[in-house]
Amino acid sequence: MTIPRMIRLWTLPACAVMGIAVMGIMVNSARALAHPTTSMQSSKVSVLADPPMIGLGFIQPRSTITRTFRLSNITLKPITITSVTPSCTCATMDAVGKVIPAQASIELPVTMKVAASTGVKTASVTLTFSDRSAPVQVNMSGEVVYAVRSTCMDIIAGARVPFINIFDDPSRQRDIPPPPLAGTMMVMSVDRRPFRILSVMNEPPQFAGFDPAKDPPDSSYELVYDFSKIPCDRMPPYLIIETDHPLAPVVDMRIRHQCTKINPVIPFAEYRANLGAVIAGTLMQFEFELKKSAGWHVVSVQSKDPRFAVALMSQRADAENAMIAISILVEASVRGVILAPVTMTATDPSGAVKTSDFWVYFKGVAAESAGVQAGAPASAPASAGAPASAGAPASAGAPASAPATNPPAN
Repeated sequence: MTIPRMIRLWTLPACAVMGIAVMGIMVNSARALAHPTTSMQSSKVSVLADPPMIGLGFIQPRSTITRTFRLSNITLKPITITSVTPSCTCATMDAVGKVIPAQASIELPVTMKVAASTGVKTASVTLTFSDRSAPVQVNMSGEVVYAVRSTCMDIIAGARVPFINIFDDPSRQRDIPPPPLAGTMMVMSVDRRPFRILSVMNEPPQFAGFDPAKDPPDSSYELVYDFSKIPCDRMPPYLIIETDHPLAPVVDMRIRHQCTKINPVIPFAEYRANLGAVIAGTLMQFEFELKKSAGWHVVSVQSKDPRFAVALMSQRADAENAMIAISILVEASVRGVILAPVTMTATDPSGAVKTSDFWVYFKGVAAESAGVQAGAPASAPASAGAPASAGAPASAGAPASAPATNPPAN
C-alpha cells in the first residue's frame, strides 16, 4: 500500500522531522540575508548628525536663514549621501552625492526660507545613505516675529502665546468656564529698544502700570484688552498695534474667536499681509504666496475698503508654489491704521472659479514721513509699468480700521 506523502512525513522519527524544520528555517534565513528588507537595513546606524536640532531663536519675517551642521561617519568605509528629502519647500540642502569619509565628518549648510506670517516655524531634512543604514533627520525651529512682539497668557494652554485666545469651544464641559473676553497682553521690542505704542485699532492704548504722559518710553508694555462688548459680526480677526519702532510701524495679534474663523478655499500661504507703512497717494506693491498651488491662477483682486484700491500686477510659479504681486493705491488723505479684506478670485486646476478674502493691514503715512517708517515689512513703490487700473475706485465697504463689519469666512 502506498502511504500518502503527508502521512509518510509524520511517520518519520521526531528528530528527523525537527531536522527538516530546522533546514527550512536555515534556507529562509539565507534568503533573507541575500535579499534584506528595508526595515532590516534601517536598523543600522552609520551616520550621526550634530546637532540634530538647530534652534533659530527669533526670525525676521520674509527672511532666509542658513545654518551648518556636521555629519559624522562612524564606520570604517566611506558613505555617500543618496537622497535629501525636506519636510517642506521652505527647506533646501545641496548634499546628494557628497561623500563622508570613513570615521570622519563633513559640514553641510541647510537653508530655511520663512514667509511673512508670524509664529513658530519648523522644518526638517531627511538624508539617506549608500550603505542603506538608518536615515538621519536634521531639524530647524524658530519663531518668526516682527521687531515688536506681542504675547498673551492662554489659560487653556497654560502658557504665553502669540495670539489672543477667546474661543469658546462648543465641546467645553459646562463646569469649565469659557476663556475671558478681557485681559492683558505683553508688547515688547525684540531688540530691547525703547519705543512707544501709538494706538491699538486706531484707539488710544490702555496701559496697565504705565502712564505715557509721565513715564519715559520703555522696551515692553502691558496692555489691557476687552472684547466683551463687541458683537460677533464686528469681531476683528486681528488686533492691530501701531508703534513708533522704526522696524515695526504696525504689528498684529491674531484673535481666536468663534466669529473670526478663516477658511479660505484659495490656498494662501498666510491669511493676512502686513504692508507696514504705505505712502498715501503713491502706487506701491506687495506680494503674497500661494502654497501647493500647481494649476491655480489668480484672475482678479478687489479691495473691500473704499480708502484704497488694489490691482493684480503679475504672478510667477514653480512646480508647487506661486508668488502674486499686487499694487495698492491709498487715498492721499488717509492717515493711521487700516485693516481690511481684499477679495481674490482664482481658478483651480479643474478650471472652477473660487473666491476668498485675504486680509491686509498697514499704516497710511505722508510722503515726508515715509523715511521714518523704514521698516515697512512688505510694501514698496510700484514700478512705472504698474497697471493704470490700480487707481480705479474699489467696491465700497465698511472702514476696517474699526472692527470689521463683515467677519471672515467661517
